[in-house]
Amino acid sequence: MLTMQTRAVLKEGLILGLIGAGSVAGWFLLVDGIAGRPFFTPAVLGSMVVLGRDAASVSIDMLPILAYTAIHFVAFLVVGIIIAAIMAEARKEPHVLWLLAEFFIVFEFGFYAAVGLAFRPALAELTWINVAVGNILAAGGMGLYLWRIREMRWR
Repeated sequence: MLTMQTRAVLKEGLILGLIGAGSVAGWFLLVDGIAGRPFFTPAVLGSMVVLGRDAASVSIDMLPILAYTAIHFVAFLVVGIIIAAIMAEARKEPHVLWLLAEFFIVFEFGFYAAVGLAFRPALAELTWINVAVGNILAAGGMGLYLWRIREMRWR
């Protein structure tokens, strides 16, 4: 049986994950829509991850879009739960907030390294600046949520 604190961490983590994943997905939907090719980004990434195709032979099919979107949201949910767990500890020991900064730095470095290694062909189609803006929007949205929660709970 889950304790009340564990449930609170899971709930907060799920909200954080949805904010982060939704921010990135919304950003790429906007970017792809402006370019006249809606859902192109998840189609490229899904085709590469799920179907093993190269970026040049991508078509906008629902299977890779849905599969990649599911992977994207699950990854953000896991990250959100980790962040929520760190924040729960920081409520008891404020110096633990440094772990959040360290987690963010390691996560971002690992993310860009993984994208650079695994998705190099896709980077010809998806510019680094769009990826960076998506990550900034996700981090900003998640950070704003955490700040609001902290203000409400730590008063």
